[in-house]
Amino acid sequence: MTQKLDTQDVLTTLISLAQAAEARNPLTKDHSERVAQVAHYIGEELELPTQKLERLLLMGRLHNIGKTGIRDSVLLKTEKLNDTEYTHVKNHTILGAQLLAPIKELEDVAEVCLTHHERWDGSGYPHGLRGEEIPLATRLISTADVYVAIISERPHRDSMPEPVAADILNEEKGTLLCPLCVEAFQKWFDKTGGKIDI
Repeated sequence: MTQKLDTQDVLTTLISLAQAAEARNPLTKDHSERVAQVAHYIGEELELPTQKLERLLLMGRLHNIGKTGIRDSVLLKTEKLNDTEYTHVKNHTILGAQLLAPIKELEDVAEVCLTHHERWDGSGYPHGLRGEEIPLATRLISTADVYVAIISERPHRDSMPEPVAADILNEEKGTLLCPLCVEAFQKWFDKTGGKIDI
């Protein structure tokens, strides 16, 4: 006799899987949780309804789940990646979408996994989407993702102060990042100094 899986159990398992993938590298531990929180803050500034804000938290927590398929030798490398390694890392967007694809209720989350490295000017991957071709939820997650990455230590550089990160986001407004999302981010930043509550 088969037992039907509870949706909440499935989500909890997926989030744990995503967290385990990030915890393989001490520098990225809690990255997705921080992205989820910042995306939620930006969504609040855009006055999104509660249901969409809750969905942003889930999207943020799962956006990098495809990194479960990235080799440790690449994920933990401290030197610059070569072209083959960089292509392998970029595949995490496709892997994440494929992992979630069988779960109909997570179709929108799979879309964010696939598209969170697309850029406003079309220079992103994997499909070179531009502007409003990129879903709004993805643009919110991308803005949060860039901010959290800048203020976090990385193998090739130290972390940067929050005000510097906010300046960089404003410089990328309308090129790499969605203007609407950056403006909402700036409203949140002006109120809080960019501090994340986790």
